[in-house]
Amino acid sequence: MECEANDMTVCAIICEYNPMHMGHLYHLEQTRAALGTDARFIAVMSGHVVQRGEFPILTKYARARLALLAGHDLVFELPAPHACAPAERFARGAVSVISKLGCVTHLSFGAECRSLEELRCASEKITATYPKDISLARAMPLLFPEHAKIFTPNNILGAEYLRALRDIAPHIKPIMIPRACGSEHDRDGSAMYWRKKLFAREDCSGLPFYHVLSQALEEGLAPISLKNAEKAVLSHLRGLSQEGWGAMPDVKGGLAQRISLAAKESVTLGELYANAKTKRYTMARIRRVVLSGFLGITERQALAPPHIRLLGIGKYASELLSAIQCPIISRPAAHKRALGLESAITDQLTLFMPTPQPSGLEWRSGVVRGKDETPAL
Repeated sequence: MECEANDMTVCAIICEYNPMHMGHLYHLEQTRAALGTDARFIAVMSGHVVQRGEFPILTKYARARLALLAGHDLVFELPAPHACAPAERFARGAVSVISKLGCVTHLSFGAECRSLEELRCASEKITATYPKDISLARAMPLLFPEHAKIFTPNNILGAEYLRALRDIAPHIKPIMIPRACGSEHDRDGSAMYWRKKLFAREDCSGLPFYHVLSQALEEGLAPISLKNAEKAVLSHLRGLSQEGWGAMPDVKGGLAQRISLAAKESVTLGELYANAKTKRYTMARIRRVVLSGFLGITERQALAPPHIRLLGIGKYASELLSAIQCPIISRPAAHKRALGLESAITDQLTLFMPTPQPSGLEWRSGVVRGKDETPAL
């Protein structure tokens, strides 16, 4: 579906903001410069799981507030089965969300390659050579052995966005923003750099909109980590049946059996990851399977269409909402069946906060409003 309302320029950005840092603001700034000051921005953001197979350090409500403060006008959730996923399913899930909205004209993403055309050529060559269900991460080294630098995670994800756009939403125009690695815009570190500092309880006041993070830290609501109650994860995995392991996504080739055995032999998550790791199975894939097993995410859920859940509204929300062409979920308590998995995941996540919280946060939390400066949980 193409946007028909007032010919607005509406740009989607697929993100995690785990946490938001200066590189994210640079990406928004450069995208706005490319599209003009009248462009409107929609974030499609991972909810309470992220692609690397972990909980985010902040709740989706706090990260939605960060997105609104940075200039997004609407924030939508990328559901857990699509967020805790390899690049191809992550990309297709997110592009499916922005396509259903019906008002998005552009998709902006960052990458380390020289040009959008380089990524487009790689994506098209792989699609023409291999079946659609093969991941670009597997195919790229076979087709481009002389270009090792194109295999970076951001480049592979960008190429998957391009493939998903061709299949699902060819009317949406891609914009690639070169990542500012090593420049003044990158001087304050990556998301991983800031996560390490947060877990080490080091000063993180250099992060943008630090007051949102600061209050969560003071109230014991961050940083959220699986390590805060890792024995609960191991206990659940040790009790999973063969049917339970088989129902999970991305466990073909004996990975389920390998992780099941590692869970029985290990007493920490770090040991589990190390014992399950092989050259064939990446650490990110192992973490995703472990988290899926703990949270009960199934392959059936991973293959289902994503729901359209509104998390935050900002300055120009009203004109965008009037242009959206699909039903959206804005009152969680009225959609308990559709959000059952997300609620169960949120109930687990609140137990992995430094100060564990009662269940039911999913139903108590409404849409985050950008004009309200009271930090959300």
